[in-house]
Formats: sequence, structure tokens, C-alpha cells
Amino acid sequence: MDPVNLLHFRAAIFDLDGTLVLSEPAWEEAKRRALAEVGVSLPQATYDAYVGRGLRGFLTEALGEDAPDSLRQSVAARIGAEADRLLPQMHAPLPGAARAVQHLADSGLIIAVCSSSPRRHIQAALDQLALTDRISVIVSGADLPRGKPDPLPYLETLRLLDLTADAAFAVEDALPGARSAHAAGLSVVGIGAESLKPDFAAFCRQRVADYDDFLALAAPN
Repeated sequence: MDPVNLLHFRAAIFDLDGTLVLSEPAWEEAKRRALAEVGVSLPQATYDAYVGRGLRGFLTEALGEDAPDSLRQSVAARIGAEADRLLPQMHAPLPGAARAVQHLADSGLIIAVCSSSPRRHIQAALDQLALTDRISVIVSGADLPRGKPDPLPYLETLRLLDLTADAAFAVEDALPGARSAHAAGLSVVGIGAESLKPDFAAFCRQRVADYDDFLALAAPN
């Protein structure tokens, strides 16, 4: 497939965790600590399967479908509290991410963030990246009845942007996010080594290893 020029779109919608900031280790550790308090131990494969997804499905997998709502809510709150402590220590900007967002914004694109993270964590990361004033719309999957890989988070982002899917593209590092954006009708740019794996091919219009390669898709012509 021929490379697409990203500057031909009206808006760019970025995932957060793993796309703009490296934060998954903090989230995984927060989940481990919270589950340990209720005596639950999970294999690494389960944590890996829920990268880029919200807590609802993860808690069902971890606690069982019949777990009482009070237990789900308690563990979810504990994960959030642990993440509040760990994220400032453990997450770091993805190299080149802030520069790429600034370039697209300076080129006239509207910038949105669509993430599975709670809104407070999205805002903290954008503050760290010094990108808050560049972002027009923030959508948190935690505020919605269905998260990625369901298309709802991206459909809600498009609704708030007042754009059709052909006017925007999404940037994702994880397969659930790529599936979500693709199902919403968006062109998807996969970023990072994981996105270069064959599983992503059906959902991504372009795939790049890093933000240097990404910026090559956003050059004036």
C-alpha cells in the first residue's frame, strides 16, 4: 500500500498508553498489587492480553463473571489508587511523540486523545508532555459503557470532533486499539515494534516503527 500523507486529514486521534507515553508497566504493577490483596494471581499472558484495554474485561477475567459488584468496584478503585502512585514514577514520554503531535497541530490538524485510561491519568500525561493546549478533545473509555476493542470510544471521539471517519486518522500501538479505530471507520497508523507484527496488518493503513518514521508520513508536499 502506498504511504498516505497524514497532513491530508483534518484530525489526528492518538491513543495514550504505549502511543504517547510508556505507562503499561505501571498499570500492570498496579493490577498485580490490587489483585494480590484479594488473593488473586494471574499468569503473564492474562496481563498481556489486556494491554490497551479498559478494566471491565480484565476484572471479569481476573475475578470471574459471578464476582459481586462490590468486589469489582473495590479492586478497580485499588488499581486506580496504585496507578496514581506508580504512574508519576514509572511512565515516560515515548521518544518523539510530543514533537509529532506539535508538528501536526502546527500544520493545522485538530488533535484528540482517545484512551482506555481514566481521564485524570490522561490529563496528567498530557501535562507531562506539555501538550494540554494542543488537545481539542479527550475521550476516556472509563467513562463509556464499552471500551476498546469496541468502536464506541472512537465513535464518541468523532462525535465530539463533529467529523466523519474519513476526515481523521488514529494512532495506536496495541491491537485492541487498532481494532477499535478500524471498526469505527478510521484510517489507522500503527506505531511501535508490536504494530509491525502480522496481526496488525488487517487493521492498519500504515505501520511505522517509531515517530521518526511517522513524521515522514506528515511532510508537506
